[in-house]
Amino acid sequence: MQRQVLEVNKLAQFGGHKDGLYSLVHFNDNGIFYTAGADGFVVEWDIKNPDQGKMIAKVPNTVYSMCPLIEENQLIIGQNTDGIHHIDLKSGKEIRSLKLTDKAVFAIKRLEDDVFVGTGDGWVYIVSLHSWNVRAKVKVSEESVRSLAVDPSRRIFWAGSSDATIRGYNIENCDEVRELIGHENSVFSLTVSPDYQFLLSGSRDAHLRVWNLDGFIETQHDIVAHMYTINDIVFRKDGRYFVTCSKDKSIKVWRTEDFRLLKVIDKARHAGHGTSVNRLAWIGENTVISVSDDHSASAWTIDGL
Repeated sequence: MQRQVLEVNKLAQFGGHKDGLYSLVHFNDNGIFYTAGADGFVVEWDIKNPDQGKMIAKVPNTVYSMCPLIEENQLIIGQNTDGIHHIDLKSGKEIRSLKLTDKAVFAIKRLEDDVFVGTGDGWVYIVSLHSWNVRAKVKVSEESVRSLAVDPSRRIFWAGSSDATIRGYNIENCDEVRELIGHENSVFSLTVSPDYQFLLSGSRDAHLRVWNLDGFIETQHDIVAHMYTINDIVFRKDGRYFVTCSKDKSIKVWRTEDFRLLKVIDKARHAGHGTSVNRLAWIGENTVISVSDDHSASAWTIDGL
């Protein structure tokens, strides 16, 4: 395959938070995104106006996870020790909340009426958006559930936990359908490819694993992708490329066709983050947003894709 040369430019930096950032979400591709972290502030940003952050909500404790409700223009915030909060973005007001656990909420995903919530005490709760009640819950592990991914084509949700295991469950009845063993440490990141063929997982063991979801699920690739923990994995909408980020302070750009590394974005070469990069978002064709322990978000354009 022809060698692909990418050019990365730093588009903007977004500052104002007072502590590390652990969560990042965006709505469609309009350039609006939301950040949250240890200071409890949820802030709205416009990629075109990096100096004009707008506080949407403030919660007392750390926010590790958020989930966009795109059609409703609403946001679900996972607050450390206090469950989930449902926020209307237009008014900035809390619609309702649900105290699920005294532990951290590390992951939130939405499919149709269901909101999947992974917690620090090893549970996944499935909350109905319509009724705002827990319709089901699954004890995944004695350790934390750190990541979630949803496969709508097979009606399975996947949970990655601190016992180094990934488990898949039927969405309707919550029966366990598969256990994936391969990582040697906590599974911090999970995502299903846009064509639903692959499950990608990243771990504290610094390995990126690619699981083929067709037929008998097995590891198709095991890549030593970073030096330290892989915190997030995000695909471009068309699935042709994806990005990973790590505690090693770098962002890496990959090609899905052959799982080849195309580019490393770091402090030395691109004025990248100086501390752990914790979450990513891919906006449009070639813009990637990142958030870090350094209290800031950055936007990058990647040309040559």
